[in-house]
Amino acid sequence: MDEQIDQEELERIVAGMTDNQQAHFKMLISTLVQCYADGGPSAVVVRGYAEDPIAEVLTVNAGAMDAMKLMLSANDFFNYLSLRDAPPREEFN
Repeated sequence: MDEQIDQEELERIVAGMTDNQQAHFKMLISTLVQCYADGGPSAVVVRGYAEDPIAEVLTVNAGAMDAMKLMLSANDFFNYLSLRDAPPREEFN
């Protein structure tokens, strides 16, 4: 997954986005740029296809340990999302 696109392809893809997609893309780029500022936050970008067993992980202003901590936090967040509407444990079975 190490392919890069040229300027022309980038412009073609962005031009083909809906207004909502372009707004989201702008927010994403703005968020990532902040990570490159002195004292900025860190980021981990996970890229791939949901059906593939392997994903690419890119770090922004993060070493391996920082990236691991961010991924653990993300895991906790997604566990919370998936369980927040679940019935109490004693109601299982």
